[in-house]
Amino acid sequence: MNGVLAAASMAALFAVLGAQFAPMLVVSGAVIGLVMLRHGPWETLKVGALGGLITALMFQIVAGRVGATVAVVISPWVPVFFAAMVLRQSARPGRAVAVLAMFVAGVALAIRQAVPDIDAFWANYMTELASAMKAAGGQVLNAEEMQALSKAMHHISLGALLTVLLAMLMTARWWQSSLYRPGAFGAEFRALVLPLWALPALLASAAVLAASGSDTAPGQVAGDAIVVLMLSFAVQGLAVAHERVAAIGGGRGWLVGLYLSLGLLPQIASVALAVAGLTDFVADFRHLRRRAGTG
Repeated sequence: MNGVLAAASMAALFAVLGAQFAPMLVVSGAVIGLVMLRHGPWETLKVGALGGLITALMFQIVAGRVGATVAVVISPWVPVFFAAMVLRQSARPGRAVAVLAMFVAGVALAIRQAVPDIDAFWANYMTELASAMKAAGGQVLNAEEMQALSKAMHHISLGALLTVLLAMLMTARWWQSSLYRPGAFGAEFRALVLPLWALPALLASAAVLAASGSDTAPGQVAGDAIVVLMLSFAVQGLAVAHERVAAIGGGRGWLVGLYLSLGLLPQIASVALAVAGLTDFVADFRHLRRRAGTG
């Protein structure tokens, strides 16, 4: 990074672009993550503050107003800031993943508090979207499909949020490795393991859900936690897959196939990875705890 202004301007530019094309937000957050990983919290705070100001000015110039969009496009900088801080201090990506998971779980709880009937909220939103698509001549889902999708949208949105935040953090770490320590990112990611509290938290959430039921407030909060934790274990499962491919000297085709399956069949591939991550967490396939002398 050539100075605070350059980094802030880059983060702001991609935040504004992200309002029109969401994947651009990944670059914006990754800039914040890279500054944290390379220069620490004080420089990152300066970049974030200046970047937020530039973002607001850009929206004022382009759209004629600032509005809530600014908060939406720069809010991911906060969890990435803390996750990158943890990664900088510990060099353990599993801990950073856990920070992002806790943030998303907190967002889920806040949404539950602000919107008591989240399924109805998504049903109304999907109905309005379908009406707009139909008016434009597009194809829409039938009533049964819309109802099923609206019930799943809350958890889908949580998964999308966690995925975007993880992409920001991992991109930042990859950039840092490419610039300053080539090859370090791959080795670090292949050793990713979640903190020890992740499995008890998952089991406790499952117990609350089983005892309370999915229609109660505690059960709904527990269900959200299960989704977030299972996705976190899927990240560990992905790390296991990378480690196994590297261990057997497999070509990139194996990983390309894995990522294609994640893109085409995410509901199946992510569950399979979560199971792999959970199994590795218990069995320590990569002998990480044994090498660390903790298991």
